[in-house]
Amino acid sequence: DPTQGNAHKIEETEETFVEHVKKGGPVMVPIFAMAGIALLVAIFKWLSMAFIRKPSQRRIRQLLDAVAQHDELDARRKVKAIGGPIGEMLKAGVEHIREPRELIEEVMYEKVLSARLKLDKYLAFIAISAASAPLLGLLGTVTGIINTFKLITVFGSGDVKTLSGGISEALITTEFGLIVAIPSLLLHALLSRKSSSIVSEMEKSAVALINQVSKTPFPKAETNGGNGRSKASHPKHSPAKEMEEEPVGVFGADPEPVSGVN
Repeated sequence: DPTQGNAHKIEETEETFVEHVKKGGPVMVPIFAMAGIALLVAIFKWLSMAFIRKPSQRRIRQLLDAVAQHDELDARRKVKAIGGPIGEMLKAGVEHIREPRELIEEVMYEKVLSARLKLDKYLAFIAISAASAPLLGLLGTVTGIINTFKLITVFGSGDVKTLSGGISEALITTEFGLIVAIPSLLLHALLSRKSSSIVSEMEKSAVALINQVSKTPFPKAETNGGNGRSKASHPKHSPAKEMEEEPVGVFGADPEPVSGVN
């Protein structure tokens, strides 16, 4: 044996994944919990964002052409063909196309905020996992070093095998903390970028619609009363005229003079 038996000793030190994890101690439980939460949230958010349809520029152009021609019915038909959060935002803008520009902006901005909240929902769990996993690994390192010093106090520093348990706990927790943190950080960055891209497309489409409405404004919406008549059709009562028509006496009779007291 050219290795003088050292190869056999190395084979004896090899361990399975489960055995390697067990050496990390109890801190490995929250580290794996963080990894599971980050992975589930990342899969859920990726699937939800992947199915968001991005409208083609041709559909947006057709909608803007209908607005430029003051064809409200055609604009409503065109906006129905645009799906996803961008379509919902443009639909809200078309429904208020005859309102002032400020109102159209507020209506569409509300849709943008609502979509942003939905897109960023649960992403904080991934960020928390990326930040907490290394700290949990550091906690395992500290506890492992403490256990190592306890063993040194009892058995001394001569028995390396006895000290290996605390040293393994100190190193393995840091290892798995970084293994969980690095992918979580990358997943959070990718999903945040995807969310920002969708919101940017919404803002771009909103600005295009607002600019087109400003170039070719629709006639203002009529503000008639519930009975179909304008406010001008209601006659206004003159206070002076009411005073003239008011009877002087009680029940329309002139008051009789009050006689003196005998």
